Amino acid sequence: MRPITAFFVAALAISLSVAAAAQSDSADWQACSGDTDSDSVIIARCNAVIRSEDSSAEHKAVAHKNLCLAYNDMGNHDRAIGECDEAIKLNPEDAEAFVFRGHAYFNKDDFDRAILDYDRAIALGSKAATTLVQRAAAYHRKGDEDHAIADLETAIQINPKDPIAFYLRAAAYQAVGLPDRAMQDFDSALTLAPNFADARYRRGILRKQMGDNAGAEKDIREARRLDPRLGK
Repeated sequence: MRPITAFFVAALAISLSVAAAAQSDSADWQACSGDTDSDSVIIARCNAVIRSEDSSAEHKAVAHKNLCLAYNDMGNHDRAIGECDEAIKLNPEDAEAFVFRGHAYFNKDDFDRAILDYDRAIALGSKAATTLVQRAAAYHRKGDEDHAIADLETAIQINPKDPIAFYLRAAAYQAVGLPDRAMQDFDSALTLAPNFADARYRRGILRKQMGDNAGAEKDIREARRLDPRLGK
């Protein structure tokens, strides 16, 4: 069985950051700071921005930050952390750089450092519900369910249409022995995202534990149709 939040950072994908200042007209900067799904393009062009003597410190900070995101996406989490370190040196007030570094620490299972970075991002003004969800996931993975639930309650107040927040809170409620509340949150997650395979599978497991064998079988069968890897 996959960890409860193994997929969550990818599901909470964040767009590449663009400096607030006017962008230069260079092709490298445009590609580095633009909206692209190609990590190889980001790496090549952002490195070119960093090497260029014409690049401002602000642009270099953004380039390092976007390299952090690209390397993390590729699974090179140590390199990602190093790039975010450089971004933070150049702009220590950039909340996003701490969020991105937090993702890399999360993916290395270093949940304490991830939480510290999410804390810093929130202190610097990152008020998005997703930052709270990300910190809650780290709390959940280290077994601190009370803090996870508190973050998720706030996140859901900010954005009551986020299925991942309900899914994670269901997992936290389940971990502290509150199956009825967990079931309500799995239901909410699936109302918002009917094809959320992990939520459907884990609701099926919970239904089985609560004695609803028919409902459990239906959920698990549908979840495996959506994602054959589940339960293996």
